[in-house]
Amino acid sequence: MKNLSLLASSTHRSLERSFARALLFVLVGIFSLAGLSAQSDAGPREKFILQAEDQLRITFPGAPELDSELQVRRDGVISVPIVGEIMAAGKTPSELEAELEGKFENQLVSNEVMVVVVQSYFTYYLEGEVASPGIIRSFRQLSVLEAIIAAGGINKTTGKLKSVVVIRRQGDKYQRYELDLAAVIDGKKDSAFVLDSYDIVSIPQRVW
Repeated sequence: MKNLSLLASSTHRSLERSFARALLFVLVGIFSLAGLSAQSDAGPREKFILQAEDQLRITFPGAPELDSELQVRRDGVISVPIVGEIMAAGKTPSELEAELEGKFENQLVSNEVMVVVVQSYFTYYLEGEVASPGIIRSFRQLSVLEAIIAAGGINKTTGKLKSVVVIRRQGDKYQRYELDLAAVIDGKKDSAFVLDSYDIVSIPQRVW
């Protein structure tokens, strides 16, 4: 009986060690996958897109005499010493850096370029049943609801939140979006419609 008891105890300890090792392998696998996921999510994600009227600082560590501050023109172009005009609007700062480095590759010993956005405005036009229709300028992108609030809010007596219209220019055409902001305010929708610069927001009048 004593031998059987010792055998059972030994078997139990062996099973415990096997289970512990299996659990350890599972946990290691989970943490490894989590680590890979964290690494993939932690990489730089530059979402800022240059646009007209952005104020840029362009510096050349290898040729500081070329350093300059300039503004993106209304046509989206900047004029850079030596290489001339370059389309900046629609690019991220890092994409513009890469293009400038390519342009200066045969011009400088060190073609390293740094592009910093000094100032940026987002311009929106609001018309219709808001307290202060007109132009809204912001240092950051706004959702349509935020833009309405920035314009003093909707006229609660005459304004209609169920069919707010956003008009966006895309090339030589206009795209029209109709939004139900009443559903957003009531909590029935949770997605924000983020405005692009120069979007037109129209708040219609309530029909009695």
